[in-house]
Parts: sequence; C-alpha cells; structure tokens
Amino acid sequence: MGLFVIYVEVWFPSLIVFVFIPSYDISNALCKILVRLKIILALIFLISFGVAHEAYGIQACQCVAFRMDDIQDYWLDTVQVGVISEFEHKDADLTVGIIGNYFGQDQSIVDTVSSALKEANPKVVVANHGWNHEHFNTFPQDEQSALIHNTNQKILDTLGILPNIFIAPYNAINNDTLISLFENKMVYLSTNETQDRPPYRLTGAAFFIFPGTAEIGDINKANTAWVSVNHNETYAEVLRSLVKYGFAVVVLHPQDFANKHSGFVYDNTINQTQIHELDLLLDDIRNAGYKTVTMDDIPANSNFTTKYPSWLDKNFEMYIQGNTSDADMTNSINYLKNEHVILSSGVHDKYSLHQNVTTTYFWVGEPADADNQYNDNLSSAWDSAWVNHYGGVDDPKNRDQYLPSGFTPKENPFYFALPYDDFSENGTRKASSYGTVYWSGTQSWNDSVSMVKNRWIEISKGDKTVYAQWEDSGPFVYDDSGYVFGSAKPSNQQNNNAGLDVSPAVKDYIGLQHGKNLVSWRFVDYSDVPDGPWKQIVTTSEVYHPHG
Repeated sequence: MGLFVIYVEVWFPSLIVFVFIPSYDISNALCKILVRLKIILALIFLISFGVAHEAYGIQACQCVAFRMDDIQDYWLDTVQVGVISEFEHKDADLTVGIIGNYFGQDQSIVDTVSSALKEANPKVVVANHGWNHEHFNTFPQDEQSALIHNTNQKILDTLGILPNIFIAPYNAINNDTLISLFENKMVYLSTNETQDRPPYRLTGAAFFIFPGTAEIGDINKANTAWVSVNHNETYAEVLRSLVKYGFAVVVLHPQDFANKHSGFVYDNTINQTQIHELDLLLDDIRNAGYKTVTMDDIPANSNFTTKYPSWLDKNFEMYIQGNTSDADMTNSINYLKNEHVILSSGVHDKYSLHQNVTTTYFWVGEPADADNQYNDNLSSAWDSAWVNHYGGVDDPKNRDQYLPSGFTPKENPFYFALPYDDFSENGTRKASSYGTVYWSGTQSWNDSVSMVKNRWIEISKGDKTVYAQWEDSGPFVYDDSGYVFGSAKPSNQQNNNAGLDVSPAVKDYIGLQHGKNLVSWRFVDYSDVPDGPWKQIVTTSEVYHPHG
C-alpha cells in the first residue's frame, strides 16, 4: 500500500505538519476533512509549544459599524427606505453615504433619513459619498475640494446636518483627496483595506481612517452581476477585522437587498431573504458580545486592548486568498479566544460587571406614593436640599430631550441610586466602608465627603450604553455591599428585586419601558467615561446636611 504525504505550512513558517494517508483513498470529502485536521493540529502544536506568545497588541473598540453606500433619489428608493427601517427595527447603528447631486428631491428618502436623525437617541449618521459618485483621484485638488464642499452643503441644506465622514466612491483617492478633506474639516475617511493600508489609529488622532473590512455583496469576478453573500461569510470577515484591527466596517448597498432579474437589473422591491440574512448577521454580532456603532463613534468606544499571536496573520492571508473557508475562519478565531490565545481586556475590567439587574427609575423631587413606599425624593442620602441644588423637580413627563423642560439643571441629569450608603443614619461614616468600597484607600476621607457620591457607572441595555453619576441610595435597601461591591444578587425584594434606580435621562437614553427592565452595569473611572450628553453637566457637590 502506497502512502501520500501532505506537507503543510500553517500560519507559522517554521511549523511543518505531516499527515500520512493511503494514496488510493484520497477524495474531495477526505481533503476537506484534512484541511480542518491540519488547522486543529497546527493550533494544538502552536499552543502547546508556546509559539502563541509572540503577539500583537492593538487598541480595540469591540464594535462593528455598518456603512450603506449610494443613498440617492429615485433609485431603489423603496429598498433604501426598507433597509434603513430594518436597522431601526433592530435598534442597530447605520452610517449612510449620500451622493450629493442626486439627493434632496425624493421625499421618501429625505423623510426617512431626516426622521432617523431626529430620534431622541439617533442611530443613523450621514456621510459624504461624492457629488456624482466620481473617481476622485481623476480630478485636481481644487476640484476635489469643491466636490466635497458641494455635497456637504447639499446635505446641510436638506437635512440640517454637516457631515464629517467621507466615503470615497470606487475607493479612489490620492494625496489631493486628503488635502481636500482637511480643507473641508472632514474627520473620517472610509475606502477599503487595499487603498488604505493598516495600521489604523482608533484614538488620539485628528483624522481617522476606517476602511470597509467586510461586505454584504459585491460585483462577481466576471463583472457580470452583483452578488450578495450569506451572513456566515460576512460574519467571518467581521471576526477577522475585529481581531486584526480592533473594529469592523461592514459595507452594504441598496442592490444587496433588492430582488434581481439578471446581471445588474433590479426590482424596486425588497428581497426578504437578504433582509433575513442581515438580521442573522446582527444577531451573530450581538450574541458574540460586540456592539454596533456609527463610524464616527468608533473612537469613543475604543476602551479595549486586543492581543493576538503574530502568526495568525498567516491565516488571515489564507482567508483573503480564499484558501480558508468562512467556517474555518470563524471556528479558529472562536477556538483561540476560548483557549485565551486571543485576549481582549477593557479599561473597565478592574470593576465587576453586574448582569441582568432589574432597574427602576426615580427623579429629583419625586413625591411620596405607593410606588416608592411613600418615601419622597425631595432629599437624597447625601443632600437634604437636593431639589434646590438640582434646580427644580426633574419631572419625567415634561422633558426637553434629556433635560427637564422649563429650567436647566445645576447638576447632572444622568444620575442613579445603588443600595449602599457609606454613612450611618447618625451621619458618621461606616467603619466597614474602608474595607468595602473599591477606592476607599485612594485618599483620606472627612465627614463632608462621601466615598461614593458622584462616582460613575456604565449601564448597558441591549445595544445601548449610558454613563451616570451616583447621587442617591436605594432602591429600598441602603447597605447591600455584597451586591454593590461584590458578586451577590441584590438583597432587595421589592419591584422584582430591583438593584438599580436611574434618572429620567438615563431611562430615556437606553429605552427603559414599563415593567421588568434588565440591564448590565459596572463602575467606571471618570477618566474612562467617553464624551456624551452625560458630560454636559457634571455634579461635583458633596455632602450637605446642615442640621444633621
């Protein structure tokens, strides 16, 4: 019996894997099995011999931006509206690239984009996608600048928004394009990985480059038709991008979701199969713990560091060349993450994450009634004149976006209560707080300063994240240190064992509804709190009990 020898170099040039099989027994099915076998053998070899410790460390946002190009009047407008509406239905973020000279007359498109921009927590941002969808690198610099300016002005006149994102048509740019973008005060550029090579900075830059790294569809190799792909292929591209760059940008076009005749002929009707594929992709992304963001929000979410072995780049190259399947790409990344070869850590990881916490809401000046067991909120645990210091009653029914209508609060409208107070009822500090509060040993504390008042937490519900300051104790329990500073469940048994009380602004931002609301939360240092409406007014006042 003869032997056939397969020689493989997998991901690392010095690694050789030999697999011996009978020469007469080779078949297509067996070859597929061997491809998977060589990957597993290589991974086990690399991990067991410690090769995986040579690693790249990169900034990461653990987030995915969706970029929809070619927004324009009277072309697949029903499909365009349907896709944008589907992102709204899935509560997912979307960046839409508008072609300036072909936008503003089709009311269905204008109204859909305008309505999305006016949401209390908008999930859509607009980008400049050229004036006539032209190859920018064929124009002199002054003309490129004028084209960018014209589209910006059209978007401003039509939607009241001045974009700072440029999506290059045909990914065609040159140095003159960059100069033109600077002249027009653009902050973000998106082409593709071939046109703009890595590395890509995620923070600390005046100008960011976030290329498309995954696709919903593209022109086939023969240039004869537009072909849409399934969610598994796109998700594999997303995972590769997240590991290699720390973010992913998924590119989609209206024709990805239109019913097709042949070639480049489309109906202005929605292909429900492709919409379902989009839903599955969004579900895969969220179920894996990643969040969707708009392109301009990638830097604000770059609070993570990812490390991966340098030899994994070889696998990325194999995948791009079509020598590794989507399933193998996905499985290998998940395997390496499970084996802690690919490591992701956040700046918040020093504080425990509390998950599935029932959350209620309250407000400054809330009167006593049955809902709060007849305990009003005219004062807080640390401020007996809370309403006065806040500036009035934070009425949840009369709002001006995230602020109470009628006055501008003097303190942060993004506040919360947790069931712990570092002071006893007699006004003296609890001795136990020094061994309980995480940061108790960072400074000396006098009785006019609370260890916990004004501290920040991060609150997440679904795909939404908000930040808020600690301004009261509760709900209903005031010394639950095992939960607040530990891993225990809330000891409170009221309102479905509620463990967190939030303000109207927080409630509105993350979309709390009537009934049982489950969120995740964790403490976060102020230096790690990103910009947002929660930073417009920051509370700095301390303990105020003039008669206590």
